[in-house]
Amino acid sequence: MTSRTNVYIDQNTDFRLSLELEDDDGDPLAINSYSFFSTIKKMYSTVKVADFSIEKQVSNNTITLTLTDEQTGSMKPGKYQYDALMRKTSGEVVKLIEGLAFVEPSITDIDDLSSGTITGGDADGLTSGDNLDGGTY
Repeated sequence: MTSRTNVYIDQNTDFRLSLELEDDDGDPLAINSYSFFSTIKKMYSTVKVADFSIEKQVSNNTITLTLTDEQTGSMKPGKYQYDALMRKTSGEVVKLIEGLAFVEPSITDIDDLSSGTITGGDADGLTSGDNLDGGTY
């Protein structure tokens, strides 16, 4: 039942990964009485970087793994590993998904923006005559 999926996480942004769950016959899995857990680590043997929050949408047998912008902001750009587990009412634990998570750096730091507008000077940071890969601004 384990699926392998690599994901890309933009640093300093909210992250969401939705999983629609089915049983072995391809029928919707009734998830209302199941528990879900998910963690991200730099490597399997290291301390966890964060626990995903998990939202259950029972009506459409979907779970969504989420990280807040604060959580992704505290992660250094690079390669991580994650998985998600499901505990059935019988006590059986099943790995639903695993893979690599690539944290990508963000250019804009939302905490540095006071009004959302750039004031003073040229808004794009370029001045007349700047060389742009063979062209001139």
